[in-house]
Amino acid sequence: MKQSETDLVAAIRRADFDEVARLVGGLTPPQRRAEVPGLKALRRELRDSIHSRAGAGTALLVAGAVCHTAPSGAAEWIGSGDFEGVERWHRPPLGGLLDGQDTGWQREVALRLARRPGDRESWGPSTAYRIAEHLLRASDTPPPTDPGFVVEWMTDRGDPRPRHGEPRLPPGIDLFARLVQDSFTPVLAPLVFDADTAGQLSGPWVAKEDAQRWPGVLARLADEQVVDREELVARGFARLVRGGGAGELRGYLAVVRALAPSEDELLANLRALTALLDAASPLAGYAQDCLIALDRAGRLDDATVAEAAEVLLARPEKKLVRTQLAWLDRVAARAPELALRAVAQAYGHPDRQLQGQALKVTGRHVAGVRGRLLVELRAAALALDPAHAETAAQLLGIHVESEEAAEEQDRLPEPPRPVAMPAPLGSPAEVAEELAAALAGDGDSVAFERVLDGLVRHAWQDREALASALAPVLVADEWRTLGVLAGAVTGALPEQRAWRSLTTPKASPFRTWELRGGVGGLIAARLEETAWRLTGDPVPLLLSIPTRRNGALDPGELVARLRRYEELGLEPGPIDLAQALLRTVPDGTSDAGADGLASPAGALLAAWLRAGGLPRQAATPIPAGRARPGVRMTEYRRFCDQPGLGDAELSMLGVPGSGAPGVRPEGGVPDPVRALLGPTERFHRCSEVEHSMPDARWLAVLPHHREELAVRLIGQLADSAGSSPVRGYPQLLPLLAETGGPAGFAVHQALAYGLGAALPEDRTAAVDAVLLLAAQSALDATLLGHETGELLRAGAVKPNRLAATCTELADAGAPRLAWTVLAGVLPALLDGRPPAGAAGLLTAAVECVRRAGARGEIPAVTAAATSGGRSKLAAEAKVLAGLLERA
Repeated sequence: MKQSETDLVAAIRRADFDEVARLVGGLTPPQRRAEVPGLKALRRELRDSIHSRAGAGTALLVAGAVCHTAPSGAAEWIGSGDFEGVERWHRPPLGGLLDGQDTGWQREVALRLARRPGDRESWGPSTAYRIAEHLLRASDTPPPTDPGFVVEWMTDRGDPRPRHGEPRLPPGIDLFARLVQDSFTPVLAPLVFDADTAGQLSGPWVAKEDAQRWPGVLARLADEQVVDREELVARGFARLVRGGGAGELRGYLAVVRALAPSEDELLANLRALTALLDAASPLAGYAQDCLIALDRAGRLDDATVAEAAEVLLARPEKKLVRTQLAWLDRVAARAPELALRAVAQAYGHPDRQLQGQALKVTGRHVAGVRGRLLVELRAAALALDPAHAETAAQLLGIHVESEEAAEEQDRLPEPPRPVAMPAPLGSPAEVAEELAAALAGDGDSVAFERVLDGLVRHAWQDREALASALAPVLVADEWRTLGVLAGAVTGALPEQRAWRSLTTPKASPFRTWELRGGVGGLIAARLEETAWRLTGDPVPLLLSIPTRRNGALDPGELVARLRRYEELGLEPGPIDLAQALLRTVPDGTSDAGADGLASPAGALLAAWLRAGGLPRQAATPIPAGRARPGVRMTEYRRFCDQPGLGDAELSMLGVPGSGAPGVRPEGGVPDPVRALLGPTERFHRCSEVEHSMPDARWLAVLPHHREELAVRLIGQLADSAGSSPVRGYPQLLPLLAETGGPAGFAVHQALAYGLGAALPEDRTAAVDAVLLLAAQSALDATLLGHETGELLRAGAVKPNRLAATCTELADAGAPRLAWTVLAGVLPALLDGRPPAGAAGLLTAAVECVRRAGARGEIPAVTAAATSGGRSKLAAEAKVLAGLLERA
């Protein structure tokens, strides 16, 4: 016992329950309140070991609760979370302390605990709930209806383990047996729709069949009149009308389905049913089935039928529209005018097959129709697809325009023009402001380069002023890469650590998740070298800062920078020089004055410009199914490779030997440059794809070589089109399109993956990239279509996504371009058994052909059109073949 410790705290520490009960029982209310500070101190002490010292925790829970004479304090103590999982609180003699409190205290504490939000994710009841229920029963208080209490009650009753204390309910898998014997059930069971109980409705977790889960059990309770069935049904429909997430609505709908409302109950909730027709698809389908059942029983008025038709025929879900048309087909037997007027609303549906079904219903009931109704049907028929012109003429005696709309010409954007980098940051304050923006941004290459430039320039000019300006921007234990680099100015990154980062990359703070892999590794190496420059070897400027926003560097500017180095007697950093060379290509007019430089680095630049810069390499397709070490899902994906540069070609980037830090005495090509420009198969390996995060800075590394960049992005772009897509990589495609150099097979494969990306915003970015390349006359639409078809054949992309993307491309002003791509895709789509969604891609192709005025037979389409099938795919193929074969 500690010297300042009271007898009660000492007894709790020893877990002496009898002594704790005796001491607390002998305290007056003021004396109990006086014990609270010591009990709180003990709670803090035991907080991390409350379960390993469960006896002390149990005694502390009960003693602390009853020493709080005010119910608010007691409820806060019990519900604090520190005692979660503590058991045996109900056993004598501790349980007697709670039972000995006056009923007013018990009732108020229980009600306050009931107002807590329930834990929707918990697998078992909370200690606070168990105590609240105990106090409610001890004070003879009806169960409260707070939503959190309902959630906790469901969690508790779903727990199959034996209960301790009141009420004594049967354990095991039989939830119904527990609820029947529970006096809380009639009050709380109808409230499952008023609380956030979706997580509980799928349980209990031990249930093995639907009848043992909450929906089936609640329905049985209603059938056996344990709960008010009418109230439960009404609350169920009201909850569905309120809406919510798909997961939670699925649970509430399961309860309503299990209740199997009678016709009388459906009529009593008719307004709810009609409201659900405009809800999420599963709810609308259920409401539609209920209304059909009422109509078949002759208990639905015509106004409700018409209202349902108006809502459901305007929905995009084909199943709902088909079911509605079939319902109206039956209605037409008793009320043809009502049914035909409703069916006509489907003439304008986007799906041609549904339009055809609507015409079939019309054909069965249109005989004898005259007057105003016939006029209305003819007016509605003007919205029909031209493919139904002949049928409409036969049924309604009206001519539907069958000729194509005026052919559209592609309207491409202006080609991207080179945009100069903003002027260098003019003061330490501007550097700090740009750094703050870059730290809060998303990897923008322009901001990144300006910060690097500003840090180096102003550290050379006035290091103290720069450090003072940067200090408010940085946080303690800075981990963001640019923040760590700025620490090289403020002193947070000491010279010794900067040197270690430069010489031992594994110890570098710059090798974060965002700067891994071949391309990210070169960026990290630039940061490491720049950090060393800032701490131990300052220079007035970096050679590699681009002069264009896309990362390109003007040869004349690089010559001027190297001349400045020569004047000051400085040697370039190997990574800085290599990156500068990779960003530079000859401008076709001269050597930009490089031959006048005297340093070895100047000679390297002159040779680089004479040779034309980085050699370009063709990409070789790698078909699906070819196993490759470390590469995932090769059976479903296609890749492409470049052989990489050999030693002779890499020697153009070899830094002359010197004594400069980070430079090998014998010189040579830095390892990060070799990793970047070597064989490209490594960029597709799982270790590279999953552990590197491309961003805009990648594209600025090789601003004149988009083919080389595309090869290094294929792995991530393939992930964006997968079944578990990774967001954002296709957002780089427009930046890729704005870089220089030929657009070969790799670029087109990258675009093909982008067109099939899973997320709409990523597909939009791919469309933008296609348009930009087309505007530069750099796009081979036939090659793009063929490669997209090969990806489709392999299963790497899905038809429904391609349909949406090609439609978006046409809507963006390029229907002819969209059709050229689709024309290359269709042979692969129709080769063998077409995949799910193939009909939707043919629908998109029909629209593109109409808008582009395309002609020319495609054998695969003709074969599908003449196959004799009655599927939607066959119907769309017939329409497409007819359009392509017209004179």
